[in-house]
Amino acid sequence: MVQIPQWRFRKMRPGEINVDPIEGEFFTTEAIGSITDALVRESIQNSLDAAQGDGPVTIGFSFSAGPGRRSDPQSVIKTYLETLTPHLEARHSGLQQTPSTAENLEHILIEDYGTRGLQGDTRQYDDLDDNVKKNDFYYFWRNIGRTRKEATDIGRWGLGKTVFQAASRINAFFGFTVRKDDSRALLMGQSVLKIHKTGETRYAPYGYFGVFDDELALPVEDPAYLATFASHFLIDRNGKPGLTVLIPYPDKEINAPDCIKSVIKHYFFPILAGRLIVVINHAGKNYNLNAVTLDGLLKKSRFPESQGLLGLLDLARWAIQQPVDTHYTLKEPMVGRAPKLRDNLFEAENLASLREKFASGNRLAFYVPLTIRRQFSKELIHSGFSVFLERDEKLSKAEDHFIRQGITIPEVTSLKHKGVRAIVSITERDLSAFLGDAENPAHTEWERNSKKFKKRYQLGPSTLDFVKSSPREIVKILTQPQKGRDENLLKHLFALQADPAVRNENPEKDVAGPDTGKISPDEFIESRGRNYLQLNAIKGGFSLTKKSKTRRVPRYITIWMAYEVRTGDPFKKYTPLDFDVNLPPLLIQVSGAKILLNKHNVVQIEVQQGSFKLAITGFDINRDLRIKTNP
Repeated sequence: MVQIPQWRFRKMRPGEINVDPIEGEFFTTEAIGSITDALVRESIQNSLDAAQGDGPVTIGFSFSAGPGRRSDPQSVIKTYLETLTPHLEARHSGLQQTPSTAENLEHILIEDYGTRGLQGDTRQYDDLDDNVKKNDFYYFWRNIGRTRKEATDIGRWGLGKTVFQAASRINAFFGFTVRKDDSRALLMGQSVLKIHKTGETRYAPYGYFGVFDDELALPVEDPAYLATFASHFLIDRNGKPGLTVLIPYPDKEINAPDCIKSVIKHYFFPILAGRLIVVINHAGKNYNLNAVTLDGLLKKSRFPESQGLLGLLDLARWAIQQPVDTHYTLKEPMVGRAPKLRDNLFEAENLASLREKFASGNRLAFYVPLTIRRQFSKELIHSGFSVFLERDEKLSKAEDHFIRQGITIPEVTSLKHKGVRAIVSITERDLSAFLGDAENPAHTEWERNSKKFKKRYQLGPSTLDFVKSSPREIVKILTQPQKGRDENLLKHLFALQADPAVRNENPEKDVAGPDTGKISPDEFIESRGRNYLQLNAIKGGFSLTKKSKTRRVPRYITIWMAYEVRTGDPFKKYTPLDFDVNLPPLLIQVSGAKILLNKHNVVQIEVQQGSFKLAITGFDINRDLRIKTNP
């Protein structure tokens, strides 16, 4: 006899422990931002993990106000939700409010193509035998917080699919799949409530839609029923492998504009790499997000981050095009010790060139090798990751993006250098497995002290810190002044048009640095009074003039500027990322003198009148400024 598909919850037995589901809480982290972000991140992650073949995965998000045009809304609701309604209306179901019977059946369709669908034995109900084969169907429908995903998969906790019920106001969803291996089409549903009663019967939280063999829920396979379901909700599977998830009565916060924003923010890298295409359908319009269209969509977008994301996309596109053999490869840290990213990992003869390129605004690509060792194993696993850097003066703060197998990990950040953007890309299997073990359920952070991770690897926490701090440490090395004294370091900065005869007679009077302190009488012009210079603080900067009673003023004056630091010499710790006197927002105004040099943190003037004045403004008013002059 053919069974009529229905919703069914398991009746609870006396004495069994009472546990209400809490997995929906994993998607409330501030780093995700919203239920829309969670839905986009987790659904795309599941689809990328199920990719088959070399082509891109295509994912569609369709927002619908109700069933297909030819369908009677109330009839459709009765067909698919009638046996669920008593459970939704139960006093302890956990729902704040059930949709009105007069409401249309609003829904969201999430459909993927280029994936394998939910393959595996539909009757499997445990995985405790050692010879169990990989079973997507079983892990998707019959497990929470359990998974057998591979090291290269993005998802690792078996919790991502729970976002589908969390996105529904009735905590329910349907899954319609066509499988790559056997072409079977299957339909099931799941609802997650709290322990509840209808009448005098107590029910467990997890309910299924399907047909049943005793208490085992099985998918609907009747072709006529599946065709009707597809017609009611305009599902266009037509034998194409993949998975369609239908979310009835979606959370009202979920909307198409936020969906577009979330896709770009969290999955820009695989989109630009050609691995992912996302199509969003809303109000009869299709928005196609692919490698070609992302920039155009951002330019039309109104959300505040759009302009900053354009710069990020430009760097990401460049990074994707860089062959690995063009990366600058660092040395591998010493095995057996906590790895540290220091300048000894760079070839000494290349470091000066890299610093110059970075200071000049060139983009840089690095490959950082790394050794991983599991606990109680002597095997050394050699892996690595890529770091891409650029300077962007338009950035108001540092910006680094960590990407594991295509998905961004938003809470991981270390970069402190204003005006620098970094992308850290992890694609190698072993390092991806290492970081995946440290990842929290929402894929937003790598946690060094989690039990799942800490006991699995030797030097695990310090190795994780090495990866997380890599952009900060590389930039710190690239912006450090060269150690030791370089007699010719500033030679190209101070090519003054002095009298050759005078220079030959007294070469020591050339300016060599802020500590030179050598003054020749020939370098003074006459004025009245005594002493030399008057330094005054003005809004956003300072002014330099002669003292009112000064008789003689130096002809050449060099001024060094640097922001104050907690420890050490601020002039030695100056970096062009702090400011550049030749670039906005700094402004130089001078009268009675001629500017000979204005570069980085140095200004040199030739005084032409005793009553000269120099003013420099535009500095950060929240930082203390140190100034040193050398006449």
